[in-house]
Amino acid sequence: MYRINPYFWQLCFAATLFLGCKHQKETSMEQPTTIQNHPYISDSIGNMPVKFQPEVVSTQIDKFNTSLSPDGKIIYYTATSQKLGVTGIAYQHFENGHFSPPSFVPFVSAQDPIADVQISPDGNLMLFSSSKEFEGKAEGFNFNIWSSELKNGIWQEPVPMGTPIASSGNEFYPVMTNNRTIYFNSDKSGNSDIYFSRYANGTYQEPVRLPDNLNSVRTEADAFVSPDESYIIFVRIDESDGFGNSDLYISFRKGENIWSDPINMGAEVNSDLIDGSPYVTPDGNYLIFTTGRLTEGVKEKAVKNYGEFKSIATSSDNGSLNFYIMKLDLNNYRRTFLGNNG
Repeated sequence: MYRINPYFWQLCFAATLFLGCKHQKETSMEQPTTIQNHPYISDSIGNMPVKFQPEVVSTQIDKFNTSLSPDGKIIYYTATSQKLGVTGIAYQHFENGHFSPPSFVPFVSAQDPIADVQISPDGNLMLFSSSKEFEGKAEGFNFNIWSSELKNGIWQEPVPMGTPIASSGNEFYPVMTNNRTIYFNSDKSGNSDIYFSRYANGTYQEPVRLPDNLNSVRTEADAFVSPDESYIIFVRIDESDGFGNSDLYISFRKGENIWSDPINMGAEVNSDLIDGSPYVTPDGNYLIFTTGRLTEGVKEKAVKNYGEFKSIATSSDNGSLNFYIMKLDLNNYRRTFLGNNG
């Protein structure tokens, strides 16, 4: 983690590495810009990732991590500016076939970055990570998980999750399942690993680290866990079978804290840049993730003349962190897992 006016480890993952790897191969496919009657439409999105709502949701501004309301009609994400030193949660409504202009949630602060937004399966709770101070917070600069409750259509003043989830380290990317279990990543052990905490008797229990086949000596983070906890998609950095600095992996749950060996989600998902912040839409059919990949040939186009350069530099083609979407074929990955295991 690092701090720039101020910043944090997750942004280091989602921005510094993204923006530092532009010399590598550039590949992508563009999504049609027509916005129809739903934020994601089956006949316009296939098995290869395409940019999600270019110039509407994906823009020239750096963004990472997404979450949708249960009906899929509100998208939440983290928007950031390194120059301003501002990182906050934004959202857009999808109404009458179009997304509204972005707005910040009420508690975005110029002093304290808030990020890694996730909406609970029932839509009544917003989870995120922030360095905001609270009573009992460990000394020093660190990030903890906070929550905000939705009442009468308004997100309330957030409160810290506190112990036992909060630690002297940093906690990021909280995801809640149907039974209120929270999965998150923490570097409290000195390395970023993925943990979960069960909800019982009205309180959260001591976090449990996921097994070693998921938490390796590498950095693991950004774990999306399906509401029924049947699978997990997460980020692993600098793995030998990776396509870039950071790749998405998938694993299937076999029992209480027992998971299949993770599978790299392949070249159809991962690029030779950094890919992260996985999220699966409420219907379970689409994967949205963050990437800084460039459209093929865009740099060559940008140097044709200054007009092209300016046009590209102020568009979602400028290499900003943005969102790509694709169909998620879980059965394909299950078949791969079965094949790897005889």
